[in-house]
Amino acid sequence: MFLREQIGESMVFEGAEPQPLRYAPHAAGKPRLRSKVDPDHPDNVWFEDGADYVFHTANGTVGRTASSRIPDWREHPLYGRSGFDHRDFKTISNSAYTVYADYGYEAIADDGCTSDAASDKMADEASMPSTRTPAIWNAGASPGLDKIRQRLAAGESAVFVVFGDSISMGAEIGDVRYKFAFRFAESLRSRFPEALIELKNKAIGGEASARALTRLHDDVIAERPDLVLIGYGMNDQNRKEDGSNSISPQSFERNIASMIEQIRADTEADLILITPCVPNPDWIFASANVADYAMALRRLAVRYGTGIADVQLGWQAELAAGKSHASLLINNVNHPNEYGHGIYARTLEKLFL
Repeated sequence: MFLREQIGESMVFEGAEPQPLRYAPHAAGKPRLRSKVDPDHPDNVWFEDGADYVFHTANGTVGRTASSRIPDWREHPLYGRSGFDHRDFKTISNSAYTVYADYGYEAIADDGCTSDAASDKMADEASMPSTRTPAIWNAGASPGLDKIRQRLAAGESAVFVVFGDSISMGAEIGDVRYKFAFRFAESLRSRFPEALIELKNKAIGGEASARALTRLHDDVIAERPDLVLIGYGMNDQNRKEDGSNSISPQSFERNIASMIEQIRADTEADLILITPCVPNPDWIFASANVADYAMALRRLAVRYGTGIADVQLGWQAELAAGKSHASLLINNVNHPNEYGHGIYARTLEKLFL
């Protein structure tokens, strides 16, 4: 067992309904709740145990009291709505309703993310192939990243290009320190202090894979990258009025394959494919087959020998552990909050363990 600290776990409370913590706190790890993601923010409110919330040690949940200063998500304009169109509302943000918990817990594996056993369970629940490659599905160093690992270990300079949609941009995350691409680069700078990592974020909000192909040369290949992070799928899966996807899983797979082939033909870069998180299923544009886009990326990673950051697998594990969509999505639709970006960052970091 390893003692670990959970810092800044996002929580959204609906009345007095107890909310589960992601992990079971250890004896000395009683949670503390605050209003701001930055613990040092001058306007931070530290909520009082017993007055604002109650920690239930028996089942590891936290409940909001009747007189609590913690916002009640039942007052959110989207509370209780199914099939909503975000364009019909002036605001849909969860920011004002999100609080952050710090506590200690005991981890089975000191990898900062889901244990292998939990990953296997989630993989089975997602109907993944039983013959999956452990390095692809579970924690550990990913294949296809040998060149960038060697470059960083040798203390050489490296250009990282992020190519994706609004999630890769870090949309609605005000502080760059909490965006997953920045966090990932910072973690590697810490691990490889002699290396000079230059991060170039070329992500564009609202973009799907077809449009991305039209700017691949100018925004990615022309930068002469050493590592390319490809993060598409969320906008491709969007549900249209006729129930079909914005871009079919088959076309999406072909588009990403074309990106990989062009980058490989014109650069020496290693690649990491990032599976998309899960949108709020109550959103009118959320399709029922977002898992198909993650499966397409997994197949491509095996076919081309790229790295893969399987965020969707980790996201499903969070939901299975009791986290709500509201507690993970800053816009209650499809943009991860700071904690959600942490899931992305940790999944990327695991590829270099």
